[in-house]
Amino acid sequence: MPTGSLVDSFPIVRLLRRGSSKFGGELVAIVVVSGLTNALLLAIINAAAQNASNEAANTRLFWLFAIVITAFVVTQRHILFTSTVEVERLLHQVRVRLSRLVGASDLLPLERIGRSEIYASVNRETVAISQAAATIIIACQSAAMVLFSTVYLAWLSRTAFVLTALLTWVALRIHFRRSAEYNRQLQEATQREDDFFDALTHLLDGFKEVKMSRERSEDLSERLVDISGTVSDLKTRAGTSFAAHYVFATVAFYMLIAAIVFVLPRISLTYSSVIIKLTAAVLFIIGPLSGLVGSIPIFARANVAATNIETLEHELVEAGPAEGEAAAVPPVSGFGVLQLEDVTFRYRDKAGAPQFGIGPATLTIPAGELLFVVGGNGSGKSTFLKVLTGLYTPLAGRIAVDRTPVTPADAAWYRSHFSVIFSDYHLFDRLYGLRGVDPDRVQALLAQMQLAEKTRFENGRFSTIELSNGQKKRLALVVCMLEDRPIMVFDEVAADQDPSFRQYFYEELLPSFKRQGKTVIAVTHDDRYFGVADRVLKMDYGQFVPLTDVQGQ
Repeated sequence: MPTGSLVDSFPIVRLLRRGSSKFGGELVAIVVVSGLTNALLLAIINAAAQNASNEAANTRLFWLFAIVITAFVVTQRHILFTSTVEVERLLHQVRVRLSRLVGASDLLPLERIGRSEIYASVNRETVAISQAAATIIIACQSAAMVLFSTVYLAWLSRTAFVLTALLTWVALRIHFRRSAEYNRQLQEATQREDDFFDALTHLLDGFKEVKMSRERSEDLSERLVDISGTVSDLKTRAGTSFAAHYVFATVAFYMLIAAIVFVLPRISLTYSSVIIKLTAAVLFIIGPLSGLVGSIPIFARANVAATNIETLEHELVEAGPAEGEAAAVPPVSGFGVLQLEDVTFRYRDKAGAPQFGIGPATLTIPAGELLFVVGGNGSGKSTFLKVLTGLYTPLAGRIAVDRTPVTPADAAWYRSHFSVIFSDYHLFDRLYGLRGVDPDRVQALLAQMQLAEKTRFENGRFSTIELSNGQKKRLALVVCMLEDRPIMVFDEVAADQDPSFRQYFYEELLPSFKRQGKTVIAVTHDDRYFGVADRVLKMDYGQFVPLTDVQGQ
C-alpha cells in the first residue's frame, strides 16, 4: 500500500501507518488472506452440499475445509492480536508525544490552545481510536471477504454479479453523499463537547463562588444544559441519519435476495440449478456487508478523533520553543547583572490584534538586590514577571545577562536561573526535578516554615498538600529554597499569611536570602515593609513610573 494512496487520505489511516510499520503491506496481505479464506469456506460448503452423496468427494472437501478453517483462525488471531497490541502501543506513543509537546511549548500559545482541547485529545480521542481499532480492522477483513465472495458470485452467475455490483454502487454513492454531512455533525459535536468541558471546568474550579450565588449557579447550569442539548441534537441527527442509511442498506440486501430467488429463474431456467448456491452466497455476503455499514459511524468517529489529534499536534508544534532553543541546558552559574532594554510585550486577541501589555521597559537588576514591585490590580506586574522569567517572549527589545543578550537558544538556560512562586502557582506533591534531596533537610525546612505538624516528606513525596492557601505558599517556599537558584521571584506570597509569619517573611526570610547572595524580586502591597527592600518599583498600565507615594500603595 503506497504512502500516497487513497487510503492515506483518511486521518485514522495516516495515524495508524505513521505510528506502526505493522499497518502496512504485511497486515494488508493477511487481511486479504483472511477474507479469501472466508470466501473459500463458502465455496467449499456449497460444493460439499452438492456432493453430499459422493463419499470420496465429500472426504476431500472435508479435509480442504479443515485446512481453510485453520488458515482462517490463524489469520484472524494474527489480525486481531496485532491490531490490539499495535494500536495500544501507538496510542501510548501519541499520549507521550502530546505530553512532551505540551511540556516543550511556550506559555502564551499554550494558553491560547486551552486545556479542553488538550484533555480531549489525550483522553477522549485516544479512547475513541482504541475502541474503534478492532472494528475497523474487522471491517477491512469483511471488505476483503465481500470482494472474494462477489468474485465467487460472478463465477456462479454474471447476472447475479451485475445485480450485486449495481446495488453496491448505489449504496456507496448514497453513503459518500451523506458521509460529509455526517462527519461535519460529528466534528461540530466534538467542538461543542469541548465547550461543555470548559464550562464544567468553570463549575469545578469556581465551585465556591458558584455556591455563593444562586443566580450564578443557575446561569452556569443553564449554559451546561444548553451546550449538552446542542451536542445531543447534533449526535441525534447524525445517528438517525445513519439509522435510516442502515435500514436502507439492509432492505436493499434482502431485495437482492428476492431478485435472485424470484426474478432470475423467470429470466432463464438455467439459473434454477445454481439458485441455492446464489442465495447462500448472497446470504453469506449480507453479514459482512452489514458489518461494513455498521462500522461507518465508528470509522467516522475515529477519523474525527485522528483529525483532532493531528490538529492538536500541529498547534503544539507551533506553540513550541523558538527555533534553535537548546535541548541541553548548561549548568547555572552566577551572574553580575540582569538587564531589560526597551522590552515590550503585548497580548493579542484571536484575530491577532494587539491588546494590553507592558513596556517599553528598561531595567537593570544587579545580583544580590532585594527588589519590590508594586502597583494596582491590572497594572502589569504578573505579566512583567512572566516576561522577566522568560515565560513570555518580548515583542521588542532584549533581555541580557551580564550584557550578553538572551537568545532563543539560551531560553531554557535563562529560565533555570529563577525559582518562582506565581500568584496562580501550582503545588506538586513530589519534588519533581530535585534528585537526591536529603529528607532531613526537607523536614527541617518544613519546621522552619511552621509546617512540620501539617505535612511530612515521606517516600519522595509530601504526605499531604491539602493545606490552607497560606500554608501552600509556605510549602512552595520550601521548594524554592531546595531549588537553590540565584534569582527568587515571589508574586504576593505574603498575601495569605498571618501577621506573625508575614513579619517573619519580610524581616527575616527575605534578608536571609539576600545574605546568601540571592537576587529577590517580590510583588507586594505590604507598604509597611517597603523599607526592607533595596529598591521599590511601581508599575502602572504596563509602564514603570516614578514612585511618588510609596505609603499610598
